[in-house]
Amino acid sequence: MNYPAPFIDRMVSLLGKEAKDFFSSLQQDPPVSVRINPFKPVVVFNGSENIPWAERGRYLPTRPSFTFDPHFHAGAYYVQEASSMFLEQAWKVINKGNKPLRVLDLCAAPGGKSTHLLSLMNDDSLLVSNEVIANRNAILRENIAKWGVANVAVTQNKPQDFEKLQNYFDIVLIDAPCSGEGLFRKDADAVNEWSEKNVSKCSVRQAEIIQSAMQCCRTGGHVIYSTCTYELEENDCIVELMLQNGFERVLIPNIADGIVSTKYGYQFYPHKIMGEGFYMAVVTKKQEDDIVAESKNKSYRNNPSFTSIAATYLDCPDKFLFIEKNNQLYAFPERVMQLYQPIAVNLYVRQAGILLGTIKGNDFTPSHELALSVHVRNNLPFVELNYDEAIMYLRCESLRLNTTLRGWVLARYQGLNLGWMKLMEGRINNYYPKEWRIRKQKS
Repeated sequence: MNYPAPFIDRMVSLLGKEAKDFFSSLQQDPPVSVRINPFKPVVVFNGSENIPWAERGRYLPTRPSFTFDPHFHAGAYYVQEASSMFLEQAWKVINKGNKPLRVLDLCAAPGGKSTHLLSLMNDDSLLVSNEVIANRNAILRENIAKWGVANVAVTQNKPQDFEKLQNYFDIVLIDAPCSGEGLFRKDADAVNEWSEKNVSKCSVRQAEIIQSAMQCCRTGGHVIYSTCTYELEENDCIVELMLQNGFERVLIPNIADGIVSTKYGYQFYPHKIMGEGFYMAVVTKKQEDDIVAESKNKSYRNNPSFTSIAATYLDCPDKFLFIEKNNQLYAFPERVMQLYQPIAVNLYVRQAGILLGTIKGNDFTPSHELALSVHVRNNLPFVELNYDEAIMYLRCESLRLNTTLRGWVLARYQGLNLGWMKLMEGRINNYYPKEWRIRKQKS
C-alpha cells in the first residue's frame, strides 16, 4: 500500500530509526482479537493467548468467520482491536473502591468501549452511551443489546448538549473522531482519506468535544481521552488543553512492554505491540465547580399489569421499574433510576434499560432485546438448536423442529439465547430481527 508522502515524513520524524520497523509492520496482517462477555461465558476461546492489558481479551491465531458463529450473534464476545482494550487499565486506576458511578461514553459507536465499560462497572453504576449519527447509533444499540445488561441508556446527542449536565459525570470517555492513522493496515479508506488538512480539522473538532466533556465531568472526576492516531496535534496537544483548564494527568502504572509513554499519555505502535495504533490519556478534574446538575426525583409506581408481564419474562422483576412509551414496555433497574433521571430530562434517549416488548391491547410481543438480556428468566421454554439450525434461524429462514412446545419459545444455541420463535400447530414463526439477519453466503 502506498502511503501519503507527508504521513511518511511525519512518522520518520517521530520514530527516527524505528520508522523502518513501523512501516514494515504495516505490511503484515493485523492480529485478530476478541473480548469475552463475562455475563455470557463460553468455552470457545479456551486456550487462546491472553491480551496482557485486558483480563477477558484474547488473541486468535486466525480470523474465523464471525458472521457464521452463533456465539457472536448471541453476544458472547465482541470483536475488538487489542490496543483499545487498554481502557481496562485506566479503569483500574481511577475506580477505587468499586463505588456507584455515573459514566459517559461520549462518542460511543460502534460500542466496543461501552460494552467493555459495562463489563467493568458494578450494578449500582449507570452508563450513558452516546452517538449523534443516526445509523451509527443503531449499530451501537444493537451491540449494547447483545451485551445484555440493563444499567445503560443510549442517547443521540451532540457533545455540547451534555453541557446542560454540569459537573455530573464521574467518568467521561472520549474516543475521539480522528485521522485514523492507527487503522491504516486494516482500512484502505483511512489511507485514502488522510491528509495534513484532515489532521488539523480533526484536532479542531477534538478541542470542541473536550470543552463539553470538561464541563459535564464533576470535580474529582476523570476524563479518559483516546484516538487511533499517532499525531501529536490530536493527542498530547488536546490533553494539554485540559491540563490548562483545571485538570491534572493521571499515571497508569505497570504498563506492558512495548507501550510508549508520551508527555501526557500512552501510545501504541504496531511494530512494538500486538495491536493497532492507539493513544490514551487519563486526567482528573481538580478545578472547583459549584454548579451541579440536580436530579429531579420523580417517583415511579409500577403498574400491576406491567409487573405481571415482567414477572412472566424477567428474573428478579422486583428490582426493576417499568415504563411504557408508545406501546413499548421498558424495564429499568430501580437502583440506578435516580442517576438516570437527569439524563431523561435533558437528553434525547434512544433506549434505556431493557426493551421488554410491545403491548397491543391484551397481547404482548416480547422483544429481541429481552431474549438477549442476561436478566431474562432461565426457565422459559426453549429449543436447543444445532449449528445448521442456528444459522437458518439467524438468516430468518423457516425451521422444522421436532417439539411439542407452543407459544413464545427461545431459540438457543449451546446454552445461549439467540432470539424468539412463536410455535403454532403446523407452523413456526421466526422472530429474529430482519435488519440483523445474516445476508452473507458461506464461501
